[in-house]
Amino acid sequence: MVVPLAVGCDQTPQTPNAPRENYPAIITDSPETRGKAEREWRRMLTAYGVQQTPPDLHPVTYTPRSLLGVTGGIKILEAAPEPGSESMALRESVKVFIDRWRDLIGADPATISLASADEGGEVKRYTYRQANYPFPIALNFGEMDTVMSADGRLMQLDSRFLPTVELPVRPLIERTDAAQRVVGRTFTYGDVAGRPQTAKIGGLQEINVRRLVVVPLEKGDSIELHLGWEIVAGSSLTWTVYLDAITGEDLKVVQNFNT
Repeated sequence: MVVPLAVGCDQTPQTPNAPRENYPAIITDSPETRGKAEREWRRMLTAYGVQQTPPDLHPVTYTPRSLLGVTGGIKILEAAPEPGSESMALRESVKVFIDRWRDLIGADPATISLASADEGGEVKRYTYRQANYPFPIALNFGEMDTVMSADGRLMQLDSRFLPTVELPVRPLIERTDAAQRVVGRTFTYGDVAGRPQTAKIGGLQEINVRRLVVVPLEKGDSIELHLGWEIVAGSSLTWTVYLDAITGEDLKVVQNFNT
C-alpha cells in the first residue's frame, strides 16, 4: 500500500512566475545524515561477515551509490532454493534486505515496488521505484538498482531514493501554456562529425506535454525538488524539456538521441 503524501495546497489566487513560499523544496546536506549512513553501512557489513571498507555514498542523501570495495559481494540468500524457485528466492532475498536496511537505503518498503527485472543472464538485475510522491520522479532519481548473482550474492547496489518532502499538487502553469512556451525554441546538437547543428520547434504538432513529474536538481550541497511538466519536443529528433509547473522556468533539457 502506498502511503499518501501530506501536501499543502494554497487556495488563494496566485500569479504564474511569482515566487512561492518554501518552493522549491530543498533537501540539504547534513553531517548527521552522513554519520547515520556510515554507521548503518558498518553495521550491515558486520552483519554479513564482510570485511569493513569505506562506503561509496551519493551526496546529500547519503544512500549507497555502489558496493565499491566489497569483494565478492554480500551473501544475502542464506539457503539454496528448491529447483525451479530460484527467481522467486532471489527476489524475496532482495525484499528482505531492503526491509532490514531501509535506513541505509533510504527506502520505505511500503512505498516502493519492483519496476523491472532482467533475469536472463548469469546475473539478475532488479530495479525498484519509489512511489510516495503524488507524481513520478524524473531524471533517474527515485529508483534503486540491484544486481544479484545466481548463488544469492548482492553484487551491486545503487539507491537514488529521496526523502519525502512537501510539494504542490496543482500546477500554476497549465498544460496548454506549458506547450506554448516551447514553441519556437531552438535546440543545438552535434552531428556525427561534431559540427554544431540546430533544430527549431515550429508548432504545437511537434510538442507532447506528457505528464507532471517531480524534478530533482542537484545544486551544490543540496537537492531542489520542483513540480514540473515533462515535455517531449521535436519530430525526428527529440528533446525532453522539464518546465517548472509553478514558476514557468526551464529546469532541464535532455537530448533523446545520440550523435
